[in-house]
Amino acid sequence: MKPLLNLSFGLAAVILIAAQPACSSQSGGGGSGGKYGTGGTPSSGGTSGNGGATAAGGTIAAGGGAGGSSGGAAGSKDGGGGTGTGGTIASGGTIASGGTTGGGATGGGNGGAGGIPGTGGSAAGGAGGSNPATSQGSGGRTGGTGGAGPGSGGASRTGGSTGSGGSGAGGTTGTGGAAGGTTGNTDGGTSGVVTCPDLPGAPKSPLYSVTANGTPLFVEKMTNFGSEMQVHYASASLSGAGSATIAVTVSESFSSYKLSPKSRQISATKSGNTITFSSGPNYLIFQPDAKELLFVLLDTEETAPPRLGDANVKNLADYTVDSTGATLVTSKIQSAINAASGATQNILYVPAGRYKVGELWLKSNMTMYLACGAILAGSSSTGDFNTGSGGINIEGMQHSLIRMYQIKNTKLLGRGVLDANGHAIRAAGLNASLMKIEQSSNITVDGIVVRDSSYWNTLIYRSDAVTIQNYKVINCRPTTTMYNNTDGVDFDESTNSKLYNAFLYTGDDGMATKNEEASGVINTKSITHEHIVVYNNSVGCKVGTKSMGQSMDGIVFKDVDVVKAGRAMTIEAYDTAVVSNTTFEDVRVEAVDSMLINLALDQPPDWRDAADTGIYKDTYFTNVSSDVKQVISLHGKSSSANITGVHFKNLTVQGKAVTSQTDSDASWSINSYVSNITFQ
Repeated sequence: MKPLLNLSFGLAAVILIAAQPACSSQSGGGGSGGKYGTGGTPSSGGTSGNGGATAAGGTIAAGGGAGGSSGGAAGSKDGGGGTGTGGTIASGGTIASGGTTGGGATGGGNGGAGGIPGTGGSAAGGAGGSNPATSQGSGGRTGGTGGAGPGSGGASRTGGSTGSGGSGAGGTTGTGGAAGGTTGNTDGGTSGVVTCPDLPGAPKSPLYSVTANGTPLFVEKMTNFGSEMQVHYASASLSGAGSATIAVTVSESFSSYKLSPKSRQISATKSGNTITFSSGPNYLIFQPDAKELLFVLLDTEETAPPRLGDANVKNLADYTVDSTGATLVTSKIQSAINAASGATQNILYVPAGRYKVGELWLKSNMTMYLACGAILAGSSSTGDFNTGSGGINIEGMQHSLIRMYQIKNTKLLGRGVLDANGHAIRAAGLNASLMKIEQSSNITVDGIVVRDSSYWNTLIYRSDAVTIQNYKVINCRPTTTMYNNTDGVDFDESTNSKLYNAFLYTGDDGMATKNEEASGVINTKSITHEHIVVYNNSVGCKVGTKSMGQSMDGIVFKDVDVVKAGRAMTIEAYDTAVVSNTTFEDVRVEAVDSMLINLALDQPPDWRDAADTGIYKDTYFTNVSSDVKQVISLHGKSSSANITGVHFKNLTVQGKAVTSQTDSDASWSINSYVSNITFQ
């Protein structure tokens, strides 16, 4: 997947805020008191008091101690209730105290104290009470006290937030707990922030510091990218609805900055070397002046993640696996994977830690769960990536960090990290992907950060019903060379599959859907890429270049922000397939180096043989907007290898509607082998 130009970019910094589940349990809410009638909405887990009658005690999320179950006695509209009783005991926990003050004109009472967690659980303090929307009193004054010490992998949380419309401050941080926590918010109805333990051995960014609702987030600098573009990133999750306040401080002065995607319409304020803004779940890219990029990844909180102690969960730590990254642990982890396949304990839980691995093969009927703070770090020895045989060899890319070969009903979940150490193993002569899903079905990958692949990052080949979501790809992106083949996510001879809510930072194509083999055993059909942020050197949204077999039908790119690319949207299918019903919908382009759109049949690659007998039928560009005026090139090859049916609906360039193929508001290059171009 080679870009057309030799690209060179300045240094930059990026912030990603992703909408994903979090790594700690939810804190309960205190009951809200009403001033005149129904009280405010409580935090998740708490119960609300009606008319100030009853204040609910704080609760603890699963895995921690139990929250208080009943609140204080009934109070008047101006007075609080009495002390609540303790709640029942949750699994592994002790009894927590109930709320202390009933609702009234002054707002909600304090949260109950957290219990001591059981193994693997995280102790959550009871949330502060919330205000009714009509009250002007303060919110709950104190978050519940955290547990004495969370079990393996647990993360602590702080107090809850104020109710909708209230102006009081959120709860304070509970004591106890491991790394990470949740912060209360000062404005009504906003989200809490859930953080994860720092990745072991991760180099801290000297350029950026980030806080979310006042809580510091660890910012890592990807130093292993060598002489190429260095990037920095921070991650967290948002609990509840609403937004969080993000503050980014740069250690060096700057005069201007970019915050992308622009379509999010986020308003930021600058004070000295700090910018501040509010955001819900998002993947954002921040660049002050021409400095290195910063990504801030804020995800939505995980829904019912696996817990240590659950009947179907097996702890990797039971295999006496080195979690410091000092020794190779491939064989031990593979043994744990094999044992989980089809077993009662079919969820393999990987706790926080650093695990040095070579090639790993997932199996059918199992789940691997990477807890936040866990990283599978690829070995620097190329010989560690030959642990099994089978599967296709594409452009020398036989092996991968994670393999899924001829399996079904498998999940890879969590907020952990897969790092292929690709910059090092490529220099040692190995082309390897980070993840290969081959001849498999009913596969789900959700929430993982995947980074530093030596070649294509994620390949889905001859597979069906694969869903990849909440996915963050951070590859090495060259600035000193033309390309490095580090595609993002490539569906290849696959069907009925989807990439949803992803961030793709790549050196080559962001997304490239293909037909790999001339035999045409599987023809690509019904592939959707939706809600994507892409920043790359070559094509943002691509079909090709390999298009063997008979057909490629129903490929969709929807709700995509192309922050930067060599070419934004292309079909460059130079082999034998008829490419039909391709849709580019709700695509927003901020910057491209050469082409806005390229439908090409007359520029076959010079690095391989191509039959170049394809046909493109009915390609749709709907609600496409571009901040830059770059060429729209539509080129067939001949009367038989042609393009028919190119349909534009609501195309705008630099804010101006484009209504015909001669409209000067766009830049056009169209040859005689293109027919039936329409505009709406």
